[in-house]
Amino acid sequence: MWAAAPVWTIIALSGCGSPAALPPDLFPATAAGVWHRTATWELTESQAPDPVPRNEIERIAAASYDGPGRIEARVYALHTPEVGVTLAQRWRPSSDTVFFNSGRCFVVLKWQAADRKALQDFIRELQKKLAVK
Repeated sequence: MWAAAPVWTIIALSGCGSPAALPPDLFPATAAGVWHRTATWELTESQAPDPVPRNEIERIAAASYDGPGRIEARVYALHTPEVGVTLAQRWRPSSDTVFFNSGRCFVVLKWQAADRKALQDFIRELQKKLAVK
């Protein structure tokens, strides 16, 4: 029984370490042809502005864009895809905000005075990058 303890320790610790991998071009300098990135940053779990369970977050990447309006995008890398599904089902819609789930990622986009077509193109591009393969 005790011989198995080191194996379980290795398995338990293998989940620790580097944050979840996100596509390297997740937030490009120009998105959907008209959105220009103004900033990118990482947030800690305690800094998350959205009602995502803190203990389920592996990583939060964020960016802001200017173009035909303004966009702030946050991508939450989660421990399991099930957390994202639950969030998508229980999320409360709010004005000028859209959210979606893609595997282990949950995305929240907030915009100001954005052109609807340009916003849809931005969302579609981001969904393709996060598509579960």
